[in-house]
Amino acid sequence: MDLFNRYLADLARSRPTGAGRGPENLVVVCSVPSTNRLAHHVVEEYEREAQHLNPLLILAWEQLGGRGRQGRSWTSAAGKGVYATRVLGIEATEALQSLPLLVGVGLCRGLAPHLPVPCRLKWPNDLVVETAAGRRKIGGVLIEALVRPGEGAAAIIGFGINHGQAAGELPESGASLRQLDSRVPLEVLTWDLVAGLEHELEHLGDDAYAAARYREQSVHRLGERIRCRVGEGVIEGLFRGFDEHGRLLLDRDGEVVPLSAGEVIE
Repeated sequence: MDLFNRYLADLARSRPTGAGRGPENLVVVCSVPSTNRLAHHVVEEYEREAQHLNPLLILAWEQLGGRGRQGRSWTSAAGKGVYATRVLGIEATEALQSLPLLVGVGLCRGLAPHLPVPCRLKWPNDLVVETAAGRRKIGGVLIEALVRPGEGAAAIIGFGINHGQAAGELPESGASLRQLDSRVPLEVLTWDLVAGLEHELEHLGDDAYAAARYREQSVHRLGERIRCRVGEGVIEGLFRGFDEHGRLLLDRDGEVVPLSAGEVIE
C-alpha cells in the first residue's frame, strides 16, 4: 500500500495542466480485475440512472485479470506498467471506424520520447518495437463499444504498456521500457500517453487523417507476406497497404481483399 500511495502522490504531482491533463474525471485504483470491466460497470450504472457520464479515465496500479484480443490475458503486475481505460461518449457511431487507428497513433506519440527506437503499430492494435532480438510487443489496445441505437455509443478504450518488467518477467515476444534502457518514471509515462491519446482523439471521425497517420506508424512493409487470423480461420497474402478507412489490404493471388477485423499473426 505504501508503494501505491507514493504512486498516487507522484501522479498528482506530475499531472500536467491544460490539454495534456486528460479528462477531469479520474479514477485510480490499487487493484482491479480489469480497468475495462470496471468501466463497463460505471457506464451501465450511469445508464440505469439515466445520467450523463462525462469523459472518464481509469488507472490501475495492478490488474488481476487484464485482457487482450481473443480473450488473452495481459501481464499486469503491480507497478510494472500503465493499465488504463478511457471512456468516451460518441454521438455519431460512424466515428467508431477511425477510433482504433487514432488510439494506436496517440499511444505511439506518447511513447516516442522515451524509446531508443521507433514505436510501430502491428495491425490492428499492437504497439511494437524492432530490437536486435526481433520484433517485440511493448503494449496493446482493447476497444469495446456499447452502442445505443439512436443515442450514440460509449467507447471503452483499454490500453496497457509494459514499463518496469525485467528480463524473464514477460513472454519472449514482449518488451518493456526498462528492458529498452528507458528510465522514464511510471507517472510521467502515464501522462505522456494520456496527452498523446487526447491529441489524436481531437480528430475522431476524420477517416482520412486517421488512416494517413496510421500508415506512417505501421510496422508492415509493402509487398511483405503476412498471415491474418480472421474469425476462426487464417488467411495469407501480400501486404498492399491500408485503404482510406484504415482497412488492411491483402493481396491473395491477385485479388485484393480489404480486412476490417482480425489480427496479423507472426
